[in-house]
Amino acid sequence: MRLKTLLLILVFYFSIVRAVAQESPYFQQTEIGVLRGKGPQNWDGSRTDRNNLSLHTFHGIKLHPKHVLGLSTGLDFYDQLTLIPIAIGWRGFLGKENKPQLVGGIDIGGGAAFVEKKTSTEWEESWYEGGAMTSAHLGVRLPAWKGKSALSVSIGFKRQEASYSYAYKNGLLIPPTSFVPTGILPRGYESLSETYYVFQSLFFRMGLMF
Repeated sequence: MRLKTLLLILVFYFSIVRAVAQESPYFQQTEIGVLRGKGPQNWDGSRTDRNNLSLHTFHGIKLHPKHVLGLSTGLDFYDQLTLIPIAIGWRGFLGKENKPQLVGGIDIGGGAAFVEKKTSTEWEESWYEGGAMTSAHLGVRLPAWKGKSALSVSIGFKRQEASYSYAYKNGLLIPPTSFVPTGILPRGYESLSETYYVFQSLFFRMGLMF
């Protein structure tokens, strides 16, 4: 399922590269890379290292030759779940346009768990939800030998929140990470537990700019 989703997104990303590149006011950046960080805490307090695949694309409008505002999205394949980040972003450039440039970027938004299926039976339900996301990076833009395309290399930090909910409909209680009192439970639920995740990652990405 994840491989098929990744391939579909890749086809979509690169199918719009030409259209975006034809319009001079527009800027597009697509990268693939790795999110490196610590996994959730284990029962003994330890944490394992994780290396997760990340696909990122940014589409913006050049308000100035060195400043771009736009929207970003992608796919982040964490160990527990897959999230689709959706954010408002800024890109800034330092250096001459036809020469290698330093690039800085900030993205602020959230992550959506659209690709995760909600499980539901007569007695129980479980689902994932995304949360707030912030990301900042520095990198370089290396112009190609012809045209406006360029190779990009980025390193940065990303913080992503998410949650997992498990609900019983028959009144059986489970040991929750945080327990929602009965008085504010969604209609039809007898008990509900929620586990919260905060993924803090250093990332390295490579891709193309247009």
